[in-house]
Amino acid sequence: MPKTLTTIFGLLLFGSLLFISCKKETGTTTKETMLARVADKTISVNEFIRRAEYTIRPAYCRGDNYIHRKIVLNSLIAEKLLALEAGEDNELTRNHEFQQYLLGRKEQAMRQILFYEVAEKPVKLDTSEVNRLYKVAGRLYNVAYLNCPNKEVAGEIYRQLSAGKVSFEQMAKDLTGKDKVPQREIRFDSPEPDIINKTLYDKSIKKGQLIGPLQVAPDSYVILHVNGWKTFVAMSDEQQANRLKLVKDKLTERKALANYEKFIGKIMGDKQLRFKPKIFEKMVNILGPEYFKTEKEKKEMFNKKFWNKDNDMMVRENSLEQLAAIAKETFFTIEGQIWTVEQFMNHLQRHPLVFRRKKFPKNQFARHFRQAVADMIRDYYLTQVAYERGYDKRPEVQRNVNMWKDNLLALYQKKKYLDQQDLKGKKGLEIIKEVLDPYVAQLREKYQQQIEINTDAFEKIQLTRIDLFAIQPNQAFPVVVPSFPQLTTHNMLDYGRKMELAKTN
Repeated sequence: MPKTLTTIFGLLLFGSLLFISCKKETGTTTKETMLARVADKTISVNEFIRRAEYTIRPAYCRGDNYIHRKIVLNSLIAEKLLALEAGEDNELTRNHEFQQYLLGRKEQAMRQILFYEVAEKPVKLDTSEVNRLYKVAGRLYNVAYLNCPNKEVAGEIYRQLSAGKVSFEQMAKDLTGKDKVPQREIRFDSPEPDIINKTLYDKSIKKGQLIGPLQVAPDSYVILHVNGWKTFVAMSDEQQANRLKLVKDKLTERKALANYEKFIGKIMGDKQLRFKPKIFEKMVNILGPEYFKTEKEKKEMFNKKFWNKDNDMMVRENSLEQLAAIAKETFFTIEGQIWTVEQFMNHLQRHPLVFRRKKFPKNQFARHFRQAVADMIRDYYLTQVAYERGYDKRPEVQRNVNMWKDNLLALYQKKKYLDQQDLKGKKGLEIIKEVLDPYVAQLREKYQQQIEINTDAFEKIQLTRIDLFAIQPNQAFPVVVPSFPQLTTHNMLDYGRKMELAKTN
């Protein structure tokens, strides 16, 4: 066995962009219209809409009517009030893991701005390319497919199929052991790897064509057989406008990802990540079982903590003890910098591992673990660039962090308050109406002189009734906004004072 396990980042750029999704979530610097101010805390119109529409609201305020919109605003204001009550110095804010979580949220927002600035903002679309893609964007493909584990196997299968030595159906049966050939329908906006979309949506594609092998992941290839397609024509002006926007968004994303890949290449260069084999093996043996915990085990662990619930790699006590035994050992080195097990585990609190594939056999954990660590280190260097550019000072980054911080402080204060109450026989909505509503009313009275509401801006807001839980796939923290604060059913704006002018931040 070699003394070190080496990963060269230049070989890992494929897949390095998989974490980009909902890339405009933090977005560019914009002046935000303030909707409400509670002491030194604010709620913007944009935050109101995102908190209402990017997560599932409870039934008592799920509609798009005026009454429900007022309950939403009152709930968000109540969250700020509870955060004020919790204060800046408490058991939660002194918790190191909590501090690291907020730092991780901030740094993810910084990387999203970096993506926008260096990759998306420079994109210029070519009209002829947009028109060409628009003509085929209405196709709904029906394809048969074969998944292949590596390039060599995929190449051999493709050669046999293209030479007519074996039919697609027989090859599928040989590979899967099933009589039915795997098939799927693919739309222009289907969540497929971009290489599939880019290849299929080309005017030169023909019925019966064999396509591939296409690399859809570092260790996964696919071969497609085009069974045929239906074409849906955009008839109305609205349909045509929507399709044109879809095409432009797809092309922008594709070009932005290509730009970012080049940028990452310049940052990472020929950096080599060298693992210590014995420690790497121990880490695999310790953390592997954590990744393959049952859903019940994960739920039990999540219930012990109300932040970072979108992290699959929450470690049990016995595993923490094993990690402590090797804490000072070198896990890997990069550019002459030593990362001990302790440093790595600490960094995981601000950047949980992101596995490029979510499901894989247990005997492949080491390989996927190594890739996830490499991706984490890539983000570490990208974050340094974002700091150098001052993105940590950007208002939208600070607002994002404050949103999460206030939400978690409010949850902390809510639990602290409810633990002091007699809740026997009460649950759910009953607790909100009988226990929390009176408590929030007291806080509204307490902070009455420090609450301002921009009623003019509020009157213009419209909400959807569609349930949506927004996530950013392949991000360290995939959940876009905190869960809706279930704190009050109060449906009147009968407190505070009117914000005379729409203030910006």
